[in-house]
This record gives sequence, C-alpha cells and structure tokens, in this order.
Amino acid sequence: MPVFYDAFRRCDALIVATPVYYRNVCARLMAVMERHYAIRHERPLAGKPGGAIAVGRGTGGGQAMTINRIFTWLLSCGAICVPGEMNGLTAVADAPGDVLKQEKRLRQARVLGENVLRAAMR
Repeated sequence: MPVFYDAFRRCDALIVATPVYYRNVCARLMAVMERHYAIRHERPLAGKPGGAIAVGRGTGGGQAMTINRIFTWLLSCGAICVPGEMNGLTAVADAPGDVLKQEKRLRQARVLGENVLRAAMR
C-alpha cells in the first residue's frame, strides 16, 4: 500500500478502472479503496479529478453500479468526478481483446481521458 499512498499524493488526476465481478469492483481494487482509509486524514485525492471505467460480461453485468461505487469512493476522498460522454465508461467483454473491437467504447475512453486531463490542467 505505500506505493499506492505515494501515488495518491503525487498524482494530478486518476482514472479508476476495473473488471466487474458480482456487480462490483474487483477484490483487489476494493482492498485499495478500503485501505485508503488509513490516510484519509491527509486527503491526498482532495480536489483532484477522477474518472471511472467498468468492464463486465453482458449489458446488464453491473457496470453502472460499479461506476457508481467508484464515484462514491472518489467523492468520499474529496476528488472531483469527471464524466466521459455520459457518466463513467462502461464496456462489455467476454474474452481478451473484446473491447478493442468496440470503436464506440474506444472513442468514449478517449473522451474520458481528455475530460480528466482538461480538469487536471485547471
């Protein structure tokens, strides 16, 4: 966790991405989010822009709920939630490389990244 704590302190912005399992962030990301609590008093993410990406299986795989979970965590850290074309970015994937075949999702990822960058530069 010290690597993550240092990264939270030094970053200008962040995009949190996760595969979706059981309509939630993956266990490793959940651990990072929960263990951020140890440095909550420092508020290292306060005022920093953040975006969210969730990739799951099927269109009703819980991606929207997972984006909400990431944004809730970002807000609790004092970060600024930055949308892409819509809210966060969701995609459907069943096998490695599936997202690379989805031009709309790739465009939305670019928009999300550009929006986070613009927010960070302000």
